Amino acid sequence: MPPTQQTPTLIAYGSLMSGLGLATLAPLPVTDACRVILTDCRRGFGKLSQYGDRFAMVLEPTGARTPIQCVAITEGAPAGLHAMSLTMRVPELARVAQREGYRADALLALAREAERSGIGLGAFLWRIYQDADFDVVAYRRKLADVVDYTSPHYIPHPVASSGGETAIVFLAPGPEGSGRPDVVPIRVQSAETRLLTFRQVWRLKPNPSQLEYGAMCALAEVHGISLAEVFGDLASYPPLANLLRQRLASELAVEPERFRAALGLAPGRFAECFPPR
Repeated sequence: MPPTQQTPTLIAYGSLMSGLGLATLAPLPVTDACRVILTDCRRGFGKLSQYGDRFAMVLEPTGARTPIQCVAITEGAPAGLHAMSLTMRVPELARVAQREGYRADALLALAREAERSGIGLGAFLWRIYQDADFDVVAYRRKLADVVDYTSPHYIPHPVASSGGETAIVFLAPGPEGSGRPDVVPIRVQSAETRLLTFRQVWRLKPNPSQLEYGAMCALAEVHGISLAEVFGDLASYPPLANLLRQRLASELAVEPERFRAALGLAPGRFAECFPPR
């Protein structure tokens, strides 16, 4: 049987931050959710997607040995990137992993190793990260050795949380590598390892697929998740801003309920977790 433990999963980028983007995974039932701030990291468009002719979003640590930190969005919280934390069972997390290009069976194997160690999956990944002296390259090598697998797309990564339990986010490897020399990251294969704003990425992929993905991401703003660092420069380019606005026009009214239903949260709890914006 698959592990049934629950683990906080950070959704920090991309289409999974909206009901429109979750359409291929819905329902994705969660037991809890909250908005969070991530520090010691940066975010932007920067990885060729598996699902269309477009660049997907990625998250990167700002330092080679600096763990990403996560705190709840509260008054007085530090400056950082907005994201969301969804607490879900491991089988649901495996579905997310598969969607991110990391094999579900490998994620379940990691969860079983965690259970055998008597700890949660997040804590298990943190132990590996700590044993690697918080070096991302060494961590990925150790992680690949545990399940004899790594991915060129996204790789599970532990995040220190003020809530106590280690959370998990998926990072897209770049020039630092995937943990295996024979598994070349997609970002390296495409020779595009920058982090781009939506305006910048539109210069590379001015097509319907990139616009659709941008809309999936931008709808996170409806749920109180600011993406100013990737959409903030649109004001200086009205043609693209208008194009995105037109695409979003028919989605704004239905997005809150669509997202709530996808996550299976009760209306009251959903309104508390994601106040409308």
